[in-house]
Amino acid sequence: MIRKHRVSLFFQIALFALTAGMLIYFCVSGNNLVLLLHSLPGLSLFWLLGSLFSVASSWLIEAVILRLLLKNAYGGEYTLRESFSVVMTGLYFTAITPFGFMGQPMQFLRLTRQGVPSGKAISALAQKYLVYQTAITCYSAAVLFLRSGFFSREMPGFLALAAVGFAYQSAMVIFLFFFTHNRKATAKLIRGILRLLAKVHIVKNLQQAEDKLNRQLDFYLESNKSMHKDHKRSFMVYGLTVLQQTAVFAVPFFLYKAFRCEGFPAVDMISAQCFVTMISSYTPLPGSAGAAEGSFLVLFRMFFREDILQQAMLLWRFISYYSCILIGAFFAGLGKDKKSLPGRKENADSSRGVHKL
Repeated sequence: MIRKHRVSLFFQIALFALTAGMLIYFCVSGNNLVLLLHSLPGLSLFWLLGSLFSVASSWLIEAVILRLLLKNAYGGEYTLRESFSVVMTGLYFTAITPFGFMGQPMQFLRLTRQGVPSGKAISALAQKYLVYQTAITCYSAAVLFLRSGFFSREMPGFLALAAVGFAYQSAMVIFLFFFTHNRKATAKLIRGILRLLAKVHIVKNLQQAEDKLNRQLDFYLESNKSMHKDHKRSFMVYGLTVLQQTAVFAVPFFLYKAFRCEGFPAVDMISAQCFVTMISSYTPLPGSAGAAEGSFLVLFRMFFREDILQQAMLLWRFISYYSCILIGAFFAGLGKDKKSLPGRKENADSSRGVHKL
């Protein structure tokens, strides 16, 4: 117990140091803090609060989506507060790791600490990821179809960059759908990963691990089929996901209005932010550092005046990215969660088993 407490304390201190370091870097790099403070007095408070509300709404909607999937997975009561803590944990680790690769594993750990059986946690997270990737690919396709002409006229050569990002997103969705609907290929991939982990002595009992994860795979495939057969629930999940993405994409429009700019409609801002996400999505650095800022400066130059463009980019980056780090840090620790509902003790061996692999 003392050792676990020390590990947890060390982890908390490391998270705090990392969070503080990233925020300090943002503030001192290129006089960012000075530029932000210089821009604030002239902003419209109403629209600035609107941008903050838009980001917070996206977090809340994502929590509602996860809660909906978890309630569908095992029927027990699962609170929005618990779901929100999982979402913020994922956003934090997605923001600080290359390609965001630690986001879902840390969400999985948080769910198991809440008493959710590991197979059902994997199922809900995998479904949410598949829905998100499918929705954002369809969103990007719609934006490319409807607004690519406008951006191509304003920015020659833009379409090539957007096409690369869209191809990356599409390939990810095709990959996910292939493994979702091909049990044989998925099982083969899982066996390959487990055997690799066994060779480096991370997995102790290979056969037991294969049997356990195969059962979880069967549960996920059946759960996924069940969700898509329920058209009403599928519509709700996909609809909420599109709404969540729109809330994120709308932040530059709120800032555009906060800087008291006029002339361009919200749809152009939302489309531009969708393109920023497309272009920067294949950047391996945490938070797509460099690519996100650069693509914002290039795309939004047509909307913001040159004298406020840098300030708008910094404010957008702080609200949409660094806020996830700042707020997510409060949820990202390894503290023990309550396992209050008797229903969550069902399949408890499965939940504990993941730590024994």
